[in-house]
Amino acid sequence: MSPAPPHQPVRADGIDARHRLLFAGLALFAEHGFEKTSVRALAKAAQVNLGAISYYFGDKEGLYRSLFTDPSICGVPEDLVAFAEPGRPMAEAMRMFYVDFLAPLKRGDEVRMVMKLHFREMAEPTGAWAGAVDTEIRPQFEALLRLLVRELGLKRADLDLHRLALSIAGLGVHFFAFHDGVQTLSPSVLATPRAIDTLAERLAGYAVSMVEGERARRAAGRTED
Repeated sequence: MSPAPPHQPVRADGIDARHRLLFAGLALFAEHGFEKTSVRALAKAAQVNLGAISYYFGDKEGLYRSLFTDPSICGVPEDLVAFAEPGRPMAEAMRMFYVDFLAPLKRGDEVRMVMKLHFREMAEPTGAWAGAVDTEIRPQFEALLRLLVRELGLKRADLDLHRLALSIAGLGVHFFAFHDGVQTLSPSVLATPRAIDTLAERLAGYAVSMVEGERARRAAGRTED
C-alpha cells in the first residue's frame, strides 16, 4: 500500500486554504506592496482565520516569498532544465524551452498581477526576487548556456554566448514585461492557448536562427569578450 499523502488542511467547504491565501496575497501585494498589506487583510481576502498564514507559510514574509516560487503562481515547470538534456536536437530543445516559458501566459489576467508584483518588488525590494533568481532563473540560464556550448562546439561559455543566451530568454520575457502593450498592438498573438503555443513554436524558430547566426559569426572569426 502506498503511503497516504501529507495532510493538507482545507476549509469546511472544501476549498484549499493555502491556495486561497496565495491568490489573495498575489492580488493584495501586487496592489499595495509588502509593507502596506496586513495579515488581517490577507486573511479576510482569503476567507481564512489569522492562524492559517502562520500554519501554511510561517508568517507574512513566507507567504510573500512563496509568490515568487510556488508553481501555482509562477508556473515554473517541474524540471527547469529538461529542455537542455544532451542529445536533444536544438529545434526541439528551443520548442520545449518556450512552451514552458510561455505557459503562464495562458492564465490571462493573472499574468498582469504577477508582473505587477514583480515590478513592485524591483521598485521596493524585499529580497524575495533574489531568491527566485538563484533557485529558478539561474539554473535555467545555466542549462541554456550548456546547451549552446554543446551546439556550437565550444569549450566554455564566453561573453558572446552569455549575450546570446540572454537574448534567447529575452524573446520570451518580452511577452510578460510588455504584456499590456502586446494586448494593445496585436491582441491575437496571446488571445488563446493555441495562439500561445504557436508563439512558442515561432520563438523557437527565431532562437534557432539566432544560434545559426552566432555560428556563422564565429566561423568568420569575429569574436569579442
